[in-house]
Amino acid sequence: MTIEIRRNDKCPCGSGLKYKKCCMTKKDVMSHNMPKYMEIMNKDKHCSYQVFWDNKVEMVNPIEYYKNAEMYQKAILYRNVIEMKEPILAQNITHDFYTRYAIQEFESEGYCKNVESVEVHENFLKLLETTRKKDQINLLRGMSITPKQLFALIFKSYKDYNYLYSRYTFENLPKDLDCKKTPKLAAILNDGTIETIGETDLTIRQVKKMITERKVIIAHIFDRGNDWHCLFTTYNSIGGKENHNNGQPHFHYFSSAFGVTREEFIESMKNGTYKSTSVHIDLLEYGNQPISDKRNS
Repeated sequence: MTIEIRRNDKCPCGSGLKYKKCCMTKKDVMSHNMPKYMEIMNKDKHCSYQVFWDNKVEMVNPIEYYKNAEMYQKAILYRNVIEMKEPILAQNITHDFYTRYAIQEFESEGYCKNVESVEVHENFLKLLETTRKKDQINLLRGMSITPKQLFALIFKSYKDYNYLYSRYTFENLPKDLDCKKTPKLAAILNDGTIETIGETDLTIRQVKKMITERKVIIAHIFDRGNDWHCLFTTYNSIGGKENHNNGQPHFHYFSSAFGVTREEFIESMKNGTYKSTSVHIDLLEYGNQPISDKRNS
C-alpha cells in the first residue's frame, strides 16, 4: 500500500494548516538545499557507509538550513532501514511517508528549541554589533566556545541580528598529489594499516601522506550587508597539532574590519595563503583536549 500525505490532510510540520496550504507549496525536504548524500559499499559488499557532507553552504537562513538538513538525514536513514528490513514494502512507500516521519521525529526532539536554549557569552553577541577591529579583538581576548555554543550563536546571529550564514570547507592536498585520483574513503586504522574504498591511483604511502599532510579549513561566516565575521579552524587545530596553548583546539577570527574583502579572504582560504591572526578562541569539548578548564561557563 502506498502511504502519502493528501492535499487536505493537516500538514505534518505541526503548523495546523492543511498540507496544500503549507509545506506542499515548498520544495521537497528530500532535495532542497540539502547536504550531499552517498552510499559507499565496502570492499566485500557486505555493508555500506552512509555519508552526508556539504563543503559549501552559502548565505542561508541557518535555522531553516539545519532544520531541513536534520530532517533530510533522518528521512534518508529511515528509508534505508525500511529497505533493508522490508524491501518489498519499501518499493510501495513514497517520499512523503519518509518526510512525514522525519518531521514528526524532528518536532518531538525539539531540535531548534534545544539549540536556542544554550547560553552564548555576551561578548560574542556584542561582537555582531561591533565594526572596529580593535574592539573586536578586545571582545574576543581570552574567550572560548563549545560546539553547542557555536550552533546557538549561529542561530541567534540570524534570529536576533539578521545575519545570514555561510560555511565552507577548504582542502589543500600536498602538491605532488593534486592531480591524482583519490579514493572515496580513506582511513588509518588503530594498528597503523591504511584502508581505502573506491578507485585510486595513489600508493599506500601516498594515501597516508594525503591523510596526514593535507590542510583542511572549516570556516563559519556571518554576513549582514557589508559587515562579515568569520570563525575558522583547521583539522590540525582540532587534532591538537597547532602551536597554541599546548595544542588546544581553537578558532581563528577574521572580519570585514581587518582590511581584506570577503572575496579576497575566501580566495586565500582556497589556496591556503590566508593571513594568520593573533585572535585565538579556544574550542572546548571537541577534538584533542590537552586542558580541562571550562571558560565562559
